[in-house]
Amino acid sequence: MKILFLCTGNMHRSPLAAAMLRAEVARDVRTDIEVSSAGTLGAGDLPLVREAAQLAAEAGLVLPSHRSRQASAGMIADADQILVMERYHLEWIEKEHPAATMNCRLLSEYAGPDCAISPGEDVPDAIGEEIASFRRTFSILSHCVHRFYRELPAPPEEVFTQAIEERFRLRRRTPLTLSPADFELAGRWWQQGIPLWIVIESIDELFRKKESSGDPGRVRRLSWCGRAVEARFAEYQRTHVAATGAGEHPDSPAACTLFAAAAQKLRTAAEGARGRGHVASAVVLEKAAHAILAENPPAPLPPPAARLVLHKLEEKILGELRLSTDLTEMARMRETAASSLSAHRGRMTGSAFEATLERLVSQRLREFYQLFDLTAP
Repeated sequence: MKILFLCTGNMHRSPLAAAMLRAEVARDVRTDIEVSSAGTLGAGDLPLVREAAQLAAEAGLVLPSHRSRQASAGMIADADQILVMERYHLEWIEKEHPAATMNCRLLSEYAGPDCAISPGEDVPDAIGEEIASFRRTFSILSHCVHRFYRELPAPPEEVFTQAIEERFRLRRRTPLTLSPADFELAGRWWQQGIPLWIVIESIDELFRKKESSGDPGRVRRLSWCGRAVEARFAEYQRTHVAATGAGEHPDSPAACTLFAAAAQKLRTAAEGARGRGHVASAVVLEKAAHAILAENPPAPLPPPAARLVLHKLEEKILGELRLSTDLTEMARMRETAASSLSAHRGRMTGSAFEATLERLVSQRLREFYQLFDLTAP
């Protein structure tokens, strides 16, 4: 997964946010995530502003020889998620890179109750102001990036288990690998949708307590952490559902709401397609609605894991709709998409153009069938 942070000059907010997320990713050994930053301005090759560099150093963030750069068409097309600081940046994406709009959102959407700004507000640019303003922006970035990271889809199972093995070996201070039973336990955690950060934090906390107590005994099995991991996950589910307002009762997991909402969206899209004579596509959408309900697991999933399931199903649905849609209609969508990119074609590489074109065609398919984002509540 490629994540791009975008601000105006790439000398303050976006590089700090990228460094904050890299620190979270590195801690949990998320080798499946790449993080970068850029700006909307044409001015490039400028260093981080002095105040931002000072705060980064105080926080231990790594920003080796940062130089500003403008976001290119290739960067925008390659990014799976784009986090911007201001509504102006959203408007810039919509105007300059329309196909990327569906992958773009304000970072402040992740502002919680104790953040200095509310969801939907701009993250303030402190350049030209006193250090106190920089500290306020730094705090906002740290808060939002942390919450964003915890909402990311789970890593592939092999990344999940390797990260756990590396952290367990590090804290156990032995080169021994996990046992088959340990790997089986880690695999169960992954299937249950337990976020990797919960496992890592549980391992760290348990070993800190063991070391502070002076206990000399050697830990041999990952199951030693089992109760702590599952207790932390249960608490996360309770507090997360309450914080997001998902579900009407404490025992109504947010995942159930997401699955039910996605199935209803598909049924509505299928009815519309059938009413307009697109029978083959209606069948695809109806089958997908049944598939989503079938995917709703008996064990509760946290929202990030549920969204990952829905995202994979959504990609499969779009692929099947390409095959079921009339060839003339598909050609028209592709032609319209290519036409909308004509003004930017000269600045894009061949691969970036094709990737952007395919994303735009997918967006046209969504609009054609009124198929809205399945991963949203």
